[in-house]
Amino acid sequence: MQLDSSILGWLRCFESAGRLLSFTKAAQALNLTQSAVSQQIRHLEERLGYPLFERHSRGLVLTSKGKMLWEVTSKAFLDINQTLGQLGVSHRPLQVSCSPSFALQWLIPRLTIFQRQRPDVPLRVIAEFQSLDRYAMEAGGIDVAIRYDPAEYHHLNAETILEERLIAVATPAYLKQHPAFAAGVSLDGVVLLHDAAAWDGAPEFAESRVWMEAAHPAWTEHLAGPQYNLSSLAISAAMNHQGVAISRSALVYEELQDGRLVNVFGKHVPAPARYVLLSRQPEDPRIAAFSAWLKKECEQFDNLRQQLLLA
Repeated sequence: MQLDSSILGWLRCFESAGRLLSFTKAAQALNLTQSAVSQQIRHLEERLGYPLFERHSRGLVLTSKGKMLWEVTSKAFLDINQTLGQLGVSHRPLQVSCSPSFALQWLIPRLTIFQRQRPDVPLRVIAEFQSLDRYAMEAGGIDVAIRYDPAEYHHLNAETILEERLIAVATPAYLKQHPAFAAGVSLDGVVLLHDAAAWDGAPEFAESRVWMEAAHPAWTEHLAGPQYNLSSLAISAAMNHQGVAISRSALVYEELQDGRLVNVFGKHVPAPARYVLLSRQPEDPRIAAFSAWLKKECEQFDNLRQQLLLA
């Protein structure tokens, strides 16, 4: 079978569907419709004369021939993307993919330090929190990624750069309006503000439940409240006196320091996830420089945060 542009497009859809075992997820990754992906894979199967997937109600399973083709196709696309990245490395910014709330609340305010130290390393920061593997980083041209999640990463250089602590925060004005809650007596009338997507695939109330079980287990069955798809939105709601947010301490450090928010009970609970630094080619001088700077910043910040939390 001779390769042409149509077949290459079919193979790209097939590789993505084989990696994710889902036409819907493949469509999202490729910015196509689910029907377009399904149709292109059907064209490929018709041209080959044999099925590549077994379609079940619970998802897709590669056939034996499909698995053989996927392994070859995946490696080919990975090699192509890696080579293209290497050829263009000196002409483009360092691509940094970062969990949105960590980017907004923590990373961006500190980036001027790195830019002053290394003006020769331009950065392009992309706020996103979808799960990553080596192929996804290659395909997206991502050099470095910062994720907050509990996942174990394989085939990528992964380093934990900052552990996290959960705290309940609210404005002094809100606590004044709810003295029983501030005293740890009652949740009556209190609005709990939740991050609905603490990480990609996180269960509902993932962080709030962990905090409640450790700090106030009697309240665990009363977690209802507004949910936001970004931690920074829940924090913003708390800043506007709308309720109590169960927040990551790194994201509210400045607000705690200047008194705009209060650690309600003076308690902090280990989070179910941590911040991890991912890179494809850690030996790249630009990646090495950024990684070294970031790890040093995290270490210094953690020392300051410990002093604040223990105060």
